[in-house]
Amino acid sequence: MSHRFLKYVLEQHTAIDKKLHDTFIDQLLKKEEITQGVEWIETFQNHVIEHFMMYQEIEEFKDEHLTLPHGEVGRTYTFTLDIQQFPHLKIKTIEGLEPLGLSYDAIQGTITGIPLAMTSSKIEIVFSHQKAPTQLEKKSIYFMVNANPKDLWRNLPSDSSSLYAQPDTMSSTSEFLNRKLVAASKRGRSHAHVGAYRDDAYCHIQLTEEWGLLAVADGAGSAPYARQGAQWVTSFLQDYFQEQEILLTLDTALAHCALPEQVAQSIAVTPELTVAFSTCISSLFSNLKEQVKQSNLQLEEIHTTLAFVLCKKIDQGFLFLSYSVGDCPIVIYDDTLQKATVLNKLDVGEFGGGTRFITMKEVHEEPIIHRLHVFYTPHFSYLFAMSDGIYDPKFGTESQLMQTPAWTDFIADLQGENEDDIKVDFNDDHQIAEQLVAWMDFWSKGNHDDRTLIVVY
Repeated sequence: MSHRFLKYVLEQHTAIDKKLHDTFIDQLLKKEEITQGVEWIETFQNHVIEHFMMYQEIEEFKDEHLTLPHGEVGRTYTFTLDIQQFPHLKIKTIEGLEPLGLSYDAIQGTITGIPLAMTSSKIEIVFSHQKAPTQLEKKSIYFMVNANPKDLWRNLPSDSSSLYAQPDTMSSTSEFLNRKLVAASKRGRSHAHVGAYRDDAYCHIQLTEEWGLLAVADGAGSAPYARQGAQWVTSFLQDYFQEQEILLTLDTALAHCALPEQVAQSIAVTPELTVAFSTCISSLFSNLKEQVKQSNLQLEEIHTTLAFVLCKKIDQGFLFLSYSVGDCPIVIYDDTLQKATVLNKLDVGEFGGGTRFITMKEVHEEPIIHRLHVFYTPHFSYLFAMSDGIYDPKFGTESQLMQTPAWTDFIADLQGENEDDIKVDFNDDHQIAEQLVAWMDFWSKGNHDDRTLIVVY
């Protein structure tokens, strides 16, 4: 290095014959003051180069296009800044985060917090280079906080004094056979936004002779009094099956069924059961026609789906008798076997996506056996009945209802593994109904229908 430097000096600043350069350089390097001077120059040169490199890295970082994921008002925000391509830089702090509800952890390199308001704000990344740790530099970037989609929806109360008014939210708990039951129905955002009514309805009741009933009805959004249609069908079933004679008829019909030995499976529908349910559904339709006649309405004005299941506790386990029109699923789930069984056939696909309603005359002209199902199981962990306001966002397709991962995810969701950290605690008898209502407020883009869910556990 010294030889090369001195040669450069001779070439640039003297006219000495180049043939003599090496001789002169050797003589110069024998002088201590010359070698010390050259070493100092080399050190200074390296120092200058290091500073140039430092400033280059600082400026490159300032010019780097650095973006942060957008935040959302009211939702936990976590993001770790990755500056591995700038190994000599260290972020000291980020100015401007505190007013937004955020903070920066310099050790973890992470921005965390809950954004307070919608904004597009300039924040300053304060950093330094390891060769000049006290020399602070700043890089400006913009941080966007979007509105919480939930906040864009109004929640206008429905008119409680109007014809066929019903509460926007309802919930209940009860004993059910040898289990517990929690149920809730919540008006969807699309209805709440305009102050419309909740069109879903449900019922559940512990009957005599080890029988129990639960039902879900989803009124058609296109029918002006669908909410009353849903209320009429569920109320009818609740009253109908409280008749002791009806339950005795069902017990007699079940006596003709051959039960399997401790193996969960469908059971053939006997003629006796077909007659018993035909009588029930025929009576229901007659009641609906009488109701609309007395109310000066048409059946099309009260269109509603219906799914119900009668549960019977027997010595060998449980029997489920289900009937449905529409797309409200009824499902049992067994934790031990990790298996879900859909107890009813949904009116999807077969009818080109068109919903069928219990209020349609043509439905009652079909053989009832296509809609009636009997299932036996020695045990189960959960029994679910839900409207499409739950089914659509949480499962999406009918095939997903039969997939174990979809159900383990759904149950985990109920137990608090969700972005809102809302838990339905099945060990909390006092708060569980309120918890289920709160859980039902989950956000799912494009899914804003009424939500109804009954859980037997």
